[in-house]
Amino acid sequence: MARNTRPTLESQRVVTGTDTQSGAGMTVGPRTSPSSITVVIVAVNGTRSIARTVRNLSDQTIRRSIEVVVVAATRDAIDSVALGADAFAAFRVVAVGPITKRGAAAAAGVMAATSAVVALIEDHSFPEPGWAAALVAAHDGPWSGVGPVVENANVLSTMSWVNFILSYGVFSGEQEPGEREILPWHNSAYKRRALDPFADRLGDLLEWEGQLQDALRASGSALYLEPRARTRHMNVSRFDSTLGLNLQRGRLLGAQRAEREGWPSWRRLAQAAAFPIFPFLQLRHAASRIREMPIPRELAAKVHAGLFATLCVMAAAEAWGLVLGAGDAVARMEDYELHRDRHLTGADLAEAALVERARQAPDAASPMHP
Repeated sequence: MARNTRPTLESQRVVTGTDTQSGAGMTVGPRTSPSSITVVIVAVNGTRSIARTVRNLSDQTIRRSIEVVVVAATRDAIDSVALGADAFAAFRVVAVGPITKRGAAAAAGVMAATSAVVALIEDHSFPEPGWAAALVAAHDGPWSGVGPVVENANVLSTMSWVNFILSYGVFSGEQEPGEREILPWHNSAYKRRALDPFADRLGDLLEWEGQLQDALRASGSALYLEPRARTRHMNVSRFDSTLGLNLQRGRLLGAQRAEREGWPSWRRLAQAAAFPIFPFLQLRHAASRIREMPIPRELAAKVHAGLFATLCVMAAAEAWGLVLGAGDAVARMEDYELHRDRHLTGADLAEAALVERARQAPDAASPMHP
């Protein structure tokens, strides 16, 4: 039987519409939640870092049926009143100490959830109003995991489009609902009971979420893409950050591929030697999907050039991973996920600030996305 990794009672805090006076809530034990879905958010940088995502959650059509679980270093790092906690069925802060591993923090949030469906959302992902309702409805089916359509949130940046294509392009645009082998990482929802058998290693599986989805399918579970659920994802947009992120991503992909296939050393070397053709194979695979994306015309040529350059970096890194293994690639990738603001261009940060100001002053005209 899997080891129980539910957080201690001292780390669980609940804020509802009747107990927000202190701004921090009150400590309680596990209880039955009136929510139909729990949304887990990892907040490394406190209240400010999750404000936009929580506002989008407060716009959900079923917000009164949502339990929000925020995982933070300390309970005092989150100002529940400022975040509008009373908009939801329940609002919990799970204190886990310094957060250095996103997967472990997310797992703590999942184990604290009281709903039958648990959704993960990033602090740089902004769900549209029907997102939660669509995920809950889809979970009436036999699926252990349900994922949304993902669109680009910072559309004015060349490298944002490059990273979006590589990470979420296959989940964007017009999609048919149906079973999938993989769902958008860090932005999908799972039946809580389907995750329980993996409780003792859930943190590791959520670190590189494809491993969790592989494990679910290996156990006989099915995954489903629900196009009525949609979110907008803020992607890495600095050039140097794009190179660093994809260097580690390629290294990890190469190492995992060799391990999954059980290749001997000679096969790893032979595969690595073929790395110059990898970018062309990837471009061929992605070409039709890229043509359907709403990339601004003035950025199109730059996006294509940036994508090819990034694929070349990934190919070289994949060869590295095939021969020498993953090393500390996962650890090095943490910064890109946990501190997204460090890896956004000044223009993207300015746009995000405009979005926040427009949200706080609804009557002000703004061309930006909500």
